[in-house]
Amino acid sequence: MASRVNCTFLLGLLCFALVLSSGVTDYEIPGRVCLKGDCGSNSQCQQRCVKSGYPKGGTCIAFIPGILLCCCFK
Repeated sequence: MASRVNCTFLLGLLCFALVLSSGVTDYEIPGRVCLKGDCGSNSQCQQRCVKSGYPKGGTCIAFIPGILLCCCFK
C-alpha cells in the first residue's frame, strides 16, 4: 500500500515538472514572474530580471528538489 502512495506522489511530481518544462515562457506566482530556464545563482538571477524589465530584481526559487527557477519581483 505504501508503494502505491509513493507512485502516485512521484507521478504528480513528474506531471508538475513536465508542465514547468513545457513551452510556456514565464510562470506566474503571486507577486513574481518566473523565467524559463535554470537558475545558476541569485546574483545571475538578479541581473537577468533587471535585463528582462523587472527593476526590483529577483531570486532563485526551488519548486521541486533539484529544479530552481529565476523568479523576478513585479
